[in-house]
Amino acid sequence: MISCWIILKISVSLVSAYPSQQFLPGQVKDGEYLVGGDMIFPTQNMMRGVAQSTAGTRWTNGIVPYVMSADFTAQQQTLITGAMRNIERLTAISNRKCVQFRPKIVTDRYSILIKTGSGCSSHVGQNTGWTGQLELTLQVPTTPQNSHCMHEGTIMHELLHTLGFQHEHQRSDRDSFLTINYANIQNGYAFAFDKLTSANSDNQGTPYDYNSIMHYGRTSFSSNGQPTMVPKNPTATIGDRTTLSPIDIQEIQKFYQYSMNSITTDISESPAIGKKVNTILEPQRFQRFLQNFVLVWLDPSLD
Repeated sequence: MISCWIILKISVSLVSAYPSQQFLPGQVKDGEYLVGGDMIFPTQNMMRGVAQSTAGTRWTNGIVPYVMSADFTAQQQTLITGAMRNIERLTAISNRKCVQFRPKIVTDRYSILIKTGSGCSSHVGQNTGWTGQLELTLQVPTTPQNSHCMHEGTIMHELLHTLGFQHEHQRSDRDSFLTINYANIQNGYAFAFDKLTSANSDNQGTPYDYNSIMHYGRTSFSSNGQPTMVPKNPTATIGDRTTLSPIDIQEIQKFYQYSMNSITTDISESPAIGKKVNTILEPQRFQRFLQNFVLVWLDPSLD
């Protein structure tokens, strides 16, 4: 019986940087506090700018039940399920899955509703203390400007948030690897560059990963087209989401290992595409914060 132990990353939430966005930094809506336009917390549990130990929990046995909205076309549904299969294959150990996405059945207590909507977003982790429906939102293209959600790398990014991962560039050790240019950041969006501390996060001994699928790009949330983040390694590329990095795979396997049932899978199918994650949150700490949840929004400028 082989399992996988995955790591959690720091996360951001459901709000778009589109001019038509309905929420603004600091707004309260339906008992939830929108932090900096990017993270949503219940108001009673709102924390400063960063989703510390409250981001999410592992899915039981690594199994993520889902309900797919009929609003997606058959082609879009195939793209989404293809991203799921790629994550499963990339992280499988000896032909056994560490994580599995499957349609919801009657006995499933928790599930993720994959639906259309504005922007790209997801709840982070299973969130056993959240009584509402967990959701992953993918905006379907109506113009070339809003087609960024329906790309495999973007879908995998959101699915990794669903699994419990957060953003790489907010790791506690990121200042050793990135220079943040606050003067270039849009007003009200400095929160997107807040970082965790070693006291409320756990990087599980993995190195900083510029290739993370959870890493924002150089000009994310830029007010002037100039870089908001510059890697201290001059040859590093960030924000290029195409496939899970080796460190992403290692982290997912690590985080889900201890509880995963052996699920046999054929990983000899077509090669997977996707990308990575890499700031993990200490699982034990989540049990104290089960009423918290965070949604993750993907900035369209990251592609």
